[in-house]
Amino acid sequence: MAAPQRRYRSTLPTQPALPPWEQVPDRPRVGKVRRKDHGRRRRFAALVIVPVLLMLGSVYLHTISGNLEGREAALQEELDGTRAAGERLEVEVAELSAADRVRSLARERLGMRDAGSADLEVLGEQREDGTQNEGESRGGEPRPR
Repeated sequence: MAAPQRRYRSTLPTQPALPPWEQVPDRPRVGKVRRKDHGRRRRFAALVIVPVLLMLGSVYLHTISGNLEGREAALQEELDGTRAAGERLEVEVAELSAADRVRSLARERLGMRDAGSADLEVLGEQREDGTQNEGESRGGEPRPR
């Protein structure tokens, strides 16, 4: 069993060691009092200042995030518009480079015409790969490579 605890039965509040007129009012604090103040400041910082700073940081981050989301949406719209313009340009290039259009423009503007078999002429004896050109081959074995 534990020993009984000592209890003080004082009903009067404890009095300071010196009467109030003999106490020094602006005496510098030392020892325990400074440590108590330091502990109070630390507790105040932990309970008030740190949460306030965290809340302000959170508000700041949400503001920045909202601005970035708006900017991202604007850039996405610009990207979609640019892609659509690129697709339109690809279609236009395909239409302008069609073979029948190029041939008709060559006939009209440049005075060109389609070559017939009488217009074609063999200029050299050697083919592109360096072998002899033996004229027109009809069927049979494939050409050597």
